[in-house]
Amino acid sequence: MLGFLFQAWAAFSPLASIVGACGIACVVVAFVGAMFVPERLKMPLIGVGALLITGAAIWQAAEAKGAHDAFKVVAAANLKAERERAEKAEAITKDLAEQATRDLAAAQADNAQLKDLNDALAHDPRGTHPAVPRDLARRLRAL
Repeated sequence: MLGFLFQAWAAFSPLASIVGACGIACVVVAFVGAMFVPERLKMPLIGVGALLITGAAIWQAAEAKGAHDAFKVVAAANLKAERERAEKAEAITKDLAEQATRDLAAAQADNAQLKDLNDALAHDPRGTHPAVPRDLARRLRAL
């Protein structure tokens, strides 16, 4: 609501309103003041009033068009910035998802290797001797 009021105020021209009011006053004086205004001034008053009203209307239309164009440019810039922000956010989300997938795969591989080593130690046929080669035993200790 406030944005609409801001845009309406930016498109409003007080000077055009004053000029239009003066034009209306000229026409009203020409018609209402028939007794007081000389006959030779009525048509020029109506003509001046019509020109002032037309000029004010054109001026107000130009003011509104200029405000509309300015808001259009600002809205386009805001939309472009929002699209760029959304693209960056999507790229970051995709990278994080890929990293999480890689981390999960690595953790599952480590867990599977640990389970295999524990199973090998549990099934040692000699009981007291190492069930795995020395390099695997070092890797198991490193986990």
